[in-house]
Amino acid sequence: VFLLVVLATAVVSFSSGRASHGRNAAAKVFDRIALIATRECCANPQCWAKNCR
Repeated sequence: VFLLVVLATAVVSFSSGRASHGRNAAAKVFDRIALIATRECCANPQCWAKNCR
């Protein structure tokens, strides 16, 4: 469910950003997604052990 929300947010943000900001908007959106995913993963002890050291 979390990934679906992230994907939906990326699509909406990318679509609106693309119209007003061009290619740079896509980079900002995907940077934000990576940050959110990292926070969520590092809050989970099993994921943290694999990915957040």
